Amino acid sequence: MRLPPRDFLEFSDFIARCDASVKRLEALSIDIGIIVGSPSVNPKIEGKNLHNSAYFLSGGKTIGVAHKALLPNYDIFDEYRYFEPNTVFNCIDFKGKKIALTVCEDLWDIDEDDKLYVISPMQELVKQQPDLMINIAASPFDYEHAAERERVLRKNALTYNLPLLYVNHVGAQTELIFDGGSVYVGADGEVNSRMAFFEEDFAVFDTNSHPSVGGVPEGEGVVAWL
Repeated sequence: MRLPPRDFLEFSDFIARCDASVKRLEALSIDIGIIVGSPSVNPKIEGKNLHNSAYFLSGGKTIGVAHKALLPNYDIFDEYRYFEPNTVFNCIDFKGKKIALTVCEDLWDIDEDDKLYVISPMQELVKQQPDLMINIAASPFDYEHAAERERVLRKNALTYNLPLLYVNHVGAQTELIFDGGSVYVGADGEVNSRMAFFEEDFAVFDTNSHPSVGGVPEGEGVVAWL
């Protein structure tokens, strides 16, 4: 779930509508892959009732779900109130590629001298030798945050020697402004493509032809993102 729905998460009809939206998108994914954020029900009795999840849809069904592990509980964030943190990590196989799919904060544990969390999602996912990182986020705007985001994203790409597609929400909810600014970072840590700030945008990127995409196998490699 990328936008903070807050206490709507306590209502079963809201969760049902989220599930129905995912099902509608499944029907549109016959020939493509779609990634969408949504709350998902925790099947275990222990812990919180929900996960904060990224669904990967293709072929008319859900082929993978990545639950968020690092749940911020500072500043404007209050995720641990509602969600159970993920402890099991699996890459998603799609068209011959292995994708390390993460949600927002799950890439923000990269600074060794300032560890807020005791687990690193990417350190777990990289053991499965992914070809590409994708991170979906709802990172709010502040004056200096875009530069800090790019620093964190570049450090992830360099640390794991993997290309990274970062997709940030754009728009507003109550007092929060989401500034967009989605980026593609090559495995060399260089930002190779930036999308618009403060407006909706669309791009198509060929992972096979880009010179800085190290380790991505041959095959279908076109990625479009908002």
